Amino acid sequence: MPVSTPPLGGPLGRSRSRLSASALTTFLRCDRQWFLGNKVGIRGPLNPPQVLGIVLEDALCSILMQRPVGIDSIEGIKQWASSFIEDSVATVLSEGGKMWHEGVWRVDESWDDVDVDRIRRRINGGLELFFEEVEACFKANGGPYLELFRSGQQPFNVAAPSWGDEPVFPIPDKIPSLNIRKWSNGIDADWKEKGSPVSWSEAWEIARPWVKDPRVHQPQRMFHQDGWAAGELDLVLRWDGRIRLIDVKSGDPTSKFAASLQHQLGFYSWLWFETHDSQRVDGMEGWYLDGPHRVEFEAPSVENLQTMTGVFKQVHEKMQAMGAGLQKCQFRSRKHVMENQQVATGAV
Repeated sequence: MPVSTPPLGGPLGRSRSRLSASALTTFLRCDRQWFLGNKVGIRGPLNPPQVLGIVLEDALCSILMQRPVGIDSIEGIKQWASSFIEDSVATVLSEGGKMWHEGVWRVDESWDDVDVDRIRRRINGGLELFFEEVEACFKANGGPYLELFRSGQQPFNVAAPSWGDEPVFPIPDKIPSLNIRKWSNGIDADWKEKGSPVSWSEAWEIARPWVKDPRVHQPQRMFHQDGWAAGELDLVLRWDGRIRLIDVKSGDPTSKFAASLQHQLGFYSWLWFETHDSQRVDGMEGWYLDGPHRVEFEAPSVENLQTMTGVFKQVHEKMQAMGAGLQKCQFRSRKHVMENQQVATGAV
């Protein structure tokens, strides 16, 4: 399951007390920046790319949750998927505008200046990357789970969310009247007869990754069993029998923050290992929508994952020990920073 139950109350129940991928990458890049942002509360102003990064990912995932029916050609399914783009662009502009205007401190720019064509290209870019998975699934005749899906069974504890199916809540007991809610939209999966070649509609359905379900308002994160670390995945690909963790970026690999991607994915791989009975993921990828670009990394070895536990625990302890005052702040040497970066990516 790509998510787990949040911890109970107390210090470790609060997100600022847990180690996250963003906190780790910021700390490894500059512990001063982390301290000022997380302990002192001095953060930079909100800018349009930050907002776009959030709403573009949500828009892409919303399209991936759609369900094609009766489409038996790659051209047909691409045309079908493209039919959702204009509504997605409008949603990005609307939801992004709300987030932008709710920001207390913003850069001196206007949300009205956001390039609509660039939004459209980035959503298209995300679909291009996903279609690479759909085509691979089709060429593999649906992969190892085709007949299981056709028989009405689910190979995973939590299915990839789709519109019309019931969402999975990490804490269902907290949802009033969950059992009587209606989720169906009248569109069912278009499964073929057993033994027949896979269809393009089936390939989309099978290749669809796990994503954060927008209908689930509870935290959809992996929580370390001891409560001191947590992480929220963007996409998890599982259709071919492998586990691949995907982080979606709205920009391109030339970003000044691109170097942090491997650290971020390494943290997620470690957290998966810690929360899934020592299961090592098979791959890590960054999907850059502006291009688009697929950047792949080798997943850390089991030995490195075990080493990362001690390093991340030390980082977490140092974060907590820094307190809330500048007089308690201790900065590390550049050599120490580089050593921790190597461990964070599994490059030791």
